[in-house]
Amino acid sequence: MTNFIINKFIDKKYDIKDPQTRKKFGVLSGVVGIVCNTILFLAKLFVGVITSSVTVSADAFNNLADAGSSIVTLVCLKIAENPADKEHPFGHGRIEYISGLIISVAIIITGLGFVKSSVEKIFSPEEVHLDAVSLSILVLSLFLKLWMSLFNSKLGKILGSSAMKALAVDCLVDVVATAAIIFSMVFTYFTNINVDAYTGILVAGFIIFTGITTLGESLNPLLGAAPDPRLISKINKLVLSYENVVGIHKLVIHNYGPTKSIISFHVEMPSNVDIIKLHEIIDNIENRLKKELNCQATIHLDPVVVDDGKLVSGAKRERYDTHPSEEENLNIKE
Repeated sequence: MTNFIINKFIDKKYDIKDPQTRKKFGVLSGVVGIVCNTILFLAKLFVGVITSSVTVSADAFNNLADAGSSIVTLVCLKIAENPADKEHPFGHGRIEYISGLIISVAIIITGLGFVKSSVEKIFSPEEVHLDAVSLSILVLSLFLKLWMSLFNSKLGKILGSSAMKALAVDCLVDVVATAAIIFSMVFTYFTNINVDAYTGILVAGFIIFTGITTLGESLNPLLGAAPDPRLISKINKLVLSYENVVGIHKLVIHNYGPTKSIISFHVEMPSNVDIIKLHEIIDNIENRLKKELNCQATIHLDPVVVDDGKLVSGAKRERYDTHPSEEENLNIKE
């Protein structure tokens, strides 16, 4: 189903580095989220009213908040595609991280609201009614949310989007919440023991925990998390593949969104080779880094003596020294 929708609305030869492609994926995710969550809100609100279940009603408004989260994602991805300007010389790509941050906060607020309504129901309990129609609607909504989680998870992996990954987690939270609701209603029906409010508190705790977890994941890139080791490896492999490149060190990576990085490093090259030729090699490296890895690179040339018996030309042995900030140093062993 997910592949069918992607192939239906996205060009099969899409390029995830293209801003227009990311916009199309963002619109697709947003529209699916808004439509599905609106349907779920109306269906669960109906069930909540006829069964007098505070848990179901609260979950209904949780789905309404999810529809708002989809709108936030849609707007943020639209802003992210804006080109660089005077105030933002490196573009607007980090807005995607802010989108994930907003969704995480919305999850936490929803959980806190769930706690409030559940505690109120402990002191003022209402009889919970269960019928086949209500149960069927809840089961169908559970499977729809599960599909939405898988759908957003796949889009998040394709684009490397923290916002869509946060949406996937939010949908998974709803799956757990709905499953707990179904359990409590069935349990109450067969035992005549009303556990609706207590189940609501347990679900709320899970929602809040998940929101805090996704909040940390969304904050990491904004606070300057260490760069992805896979990106470091790709940069290292590309640079060291060139003739006359002895080694690289002092690699610094600054992330400005899932598809753009500003990097700088020193490249060690033989001192006995014509400087014009070496400069041409560096230009080629910068162009390939931009084209293949979407990295805007600034490279400093370090001439090294390769014929003194201490360093053999072409020796490409590296050591990774992890720095706690956004900096990664690659030092060549002698």
